[in-house]
Amino acid sequence: MESRNEAYDGAYNATFWGDFSYHGYGFSEDGSKFCEQIPILVNSFGVWEKLDLPIRGMKIWDYSLPHLESVIVLVLCLWQFFYLSLKKIGLPVPKITSMMIAGAALSQTNLLPNDWTIQHILFPDDTRPKVPETLGGFAFVFYWFIEGVKMDVGMVRKTGTKVIVTGIATVILPIIAANMVFGKLRETGGKYLTGMEYRTILFMQSISAFTGISRLLRDLRINHSEFGRIVISTAMVADGTGFGVNLFALVAWMDWRVSALQGVGIIGYVIFMVWVVRPAMFWVIKRTPQERPVKECFIYIILILAFGGYYFLKEIHMFPAVGPFLLGLCVPHGPPLGSQLVEKFESFNTGILLPLFLFFSMLQIDGPWLANQIGQLRHFDGQLYEALTIIIVVFVAKIIFSMIPALLAKMPLTDSFVMALILSNKGIVELCYFLYGVESNVLHVKSFTIMATMILVSSTISPVLIHYLYDSSKRFISFQKRNLMSLKLGSELKFLVCIHKADHISGMINLLAQSFPLHESTISCYVIHLVELVGLDNPVFISHQMQKAEPGNRSYSNNVLIAFDNFKHYWKSISLELFTCISNPRYMHQEIYSLALDKQASFLMLPFHIIWSLDQTTVVSDDVMRRNANLNVLRQAPCSVGIFVHRQKLLSAQKSSPSFEVTHI
Repeated sequence: MESRNEAYDGAYNATFWGDFSYHGYGFSEDGSKFCEQIPILVNSFGVWEKLDLPIRGMKIWDYSLPHLESVIVLVLCLWQFFYLSLKKIGLPVPKITSMMIAGAALSQTNLLPNDWTIQHILFPDDTRPKVPETLGGFAFVFYWFIEGVKMDVGMVRKTGTKVIVTGIATVILPIIAANMVFGKLRETGGKYLTGMEYRTILFMQSISAFTGISRLLRDLRINHSEFGRIVISTAMVADGTGFGVNLFALVAWMDWRVSALQGVGIIGYVIFMVWVVRPAMFWVIKRTPQERPVKECFIYIILILAFGGYYFLKEIHMFPAVGPFLLGLCVPHGPPLGSQLVEKFESFNTGILLPLFLFFSMLQIDGPWLANQIGQLRHFDGQLYEALTIIIVVFVAKIIFSMIPALLAKMPLTDSFVMALILSNKGIVELCYFLYGVESNVLHVKSFTIMATMILVSSTISPVLIHYLYDSSKRFISFQKRNLMSLKLGSELKFLVCIHKADHISGMINLLAQSFPLHESTISCYVIHLVELVGLDNPVFISHQMQKAEPGNRSYSNNVLIAFDNFKHYWKSISLELFTCISNPRYMHQEIYSLALDKQASFLMLPFHIIWSLDQTTVVSDDVMRRNANLNVLRQAPCSVGIFVHRQKLLSAQKSSPSFEVTHI
């Protein structure tokens, strides 16, 4: 194997070269030179190496790959333990918070004796590259990119005036209030905090990071509700407002040459993304055959662009994670490109790699110093007391100014308070920004200990409070009897028909025609096409006007539109409306509930989860997802429910009238 000396001073040392050739790296005698073998030796020679060679042998975790694997297994087991334990006792703490708790739990192991194994694994005392930490940083950049891919920018255009006002007020007004309270301390600093630390803490406590709030709503399972959509839209507006405030602050507080360079850089980057990269992505989609995956080479090019954007913003001294996030926003959401990126990378990145970032970030907490600062709180003194003053003032102002617009918009008091709590929650985005502040010498390490602890407390307590204050299932309770048995004679029957696949269209239409053969029958039929949410972070609900669809157009519900449009022409007395719902299969029943309550439906028809072949001899599809959706609907349906099992043979349908069997359970 050929080796290369990275820093050779010309002197020969037998021990040094022996260690170098065997271990793959080495130090000079005075410790000033570090050498490594190319390619680096990452695999160990087995668990018995240290016993066979007690002097020159290395322990298995001293090699890069076993060390990385050991850390991944340790972190994975630890955060899963905290997550499952808290869930078992009824505390719905998000997974990301459990990852942070795992790091905080082991943060003081650096105080243990140096010969302990945990010290060698988590705090190696050599200058080799820290592979787990590097991989964790890689995961965070990738996390921002994926969150941008899943974000639908088009939601901003659909938001109402009240949502926009709330999103702007929840960021701007707390900043103004805090500036009035602290005055010149933002410039001169206080007894323990510098002016830059005052401004950084004040700003980060005032913003509402969309990516963190969106994940919190997913963890609490309320992102598919109407309330969740309002909060998500508000967070999107608030995040954009915070970005604008940040740019304004850079111009106001930095040298005009530096701010001008940053302004030109970010504007040029956005122009390149919007007018060059995004059209190129549409070109890739156009070249991809329908229902076929995008070529792997294009996926790799996008990943290179994501990390290129990270390093570009780092070079112009801006928060570098914004680069891949903006690129993610430019990726066309949904299939084939956006959904493929999410399906290919999100699970592995979020479940395996991202915990490394959160774990090692929380390892930096200085526990003994923090305990000493907590003791000084009774004297109203100390760095922790000064930082808590800023945090509490901004938090109270943010809660108040988030609730006022919601209350003026006639939102219930509890929902307004819950929305304010969600918008005030802090998580992974704020943690990364404070880490970036330490690296940029904006924050001291002690200040990071305080802010990391406050983020951990916020992300632990807020979800629990939200869970117990907001019950999304209550809005599905119907206080009127809306079922077939309670219908009065001659009253209008309102159907809600659910369709998952094109196989369900003909059967549902035949059922409607046979159930109401007379043209004088007066019924209202609402058809909802349920599509699995892939490549998006938030559900989409589309209300279609029953117009003649153009054949050949690429649409989620094109076939459904054409079929029911033709059906309407033959049954003039039927009032027909069609909707498309793109949602997570686990929460599709909530969309069905909402539409059934909104339209006051008396009968809800679901397709059976099994589909048979044309000759009805074999099962071609047994969809567990659809079966679970049906079960969820049956548990709390606001009206009568029917499950349609369609097994009519194709030839018999053409020769004779079909037979129907109705079962009442």
